[in-house]
Amino acid sequence: MRAYIQTDKEGDFYNVNAFIANEGFKHFGYEVIKYFDVEAIEEIDPEDILVGGIGNVRKRLVNVGIDLDLSGIDYPLELKKYLKREIWKSTLEEILEQKRFGIFVKPDVETKKFAGKVFNSELDFIGLIDKDKPTVVLCSELVDFKTEFRCFIRYRDILDIRRYKGDWDRVIDVEVVRRAIADFDTQPNAYALDFGVTETGDTVLVEVNEGHSLGSYGLSPQHYAKFLSARWAEMTGTVDYLNF
Repeated sequence: MRAYIQTDKEGDFYNVNAFIANEGFKHFGYEVIKYFDVEAIEEIDPEDILVGGIGNVRKRLVNVGIDLDLSGIDYPLELKKYLKREIWKSTLEEILEQKRFGIFVKPDVETKKFAGKVFNSELDFIGLIDKDKPTVVLCSELVDFKTEFRCFIRYRDILDIRRYKGDWDRVIDVEVVRRAIADFDTQPNAYALDFGVTETGDTVLVEVNEGHSLGSYGLSPQHYAKFLSARWAEMTGTVDYLNF
């Protein structure tokens, strides 16, 4: 069993997530192989797990003969009632023309084009408008989240819940999370539900996150390896040797 893990040019793991993955996969007896350029990996065995950024993981899938549509998981229709706000598709150009400010905007198709953020004025569009083609985005009404949590879901069970933003003393309603998992019919084997807690104590869905390149957010190395292994095996149609 092998796991390829991304490094920087100096051969050090490219971030803390890669280091945690290394510790986790080594714990389970995997041979860890460092890589800097994903295109330089000669072996094409789809069972070999690849850990890295979104672009590298998706390049690797293509290189081992896997063609998947990995878009559209952000706001599943089955979970619409947990959002408690309007979500819609648009383009950066339309938003600028309509001057519809005070909304959260993130790329829909080109997920790496810019980080999602609140657009408050024309200044927020600087450097983002592509004159050759419209940039399709997902827009959301603002919710005043006081605390935000990432819920790691593996095989329809909660693997762990980690607070990543906001007040430390606010508590997520885990029953809301469990109901969302039960309602999410099209869920992958490993993904994250981000939930926020409002001033009034409501637990509201922020968004859903694809699991193949998700950060560890404080997961133990063993849990992180199991999480990544579950999603990789599902995407490639191979055996998840950590399915226990």
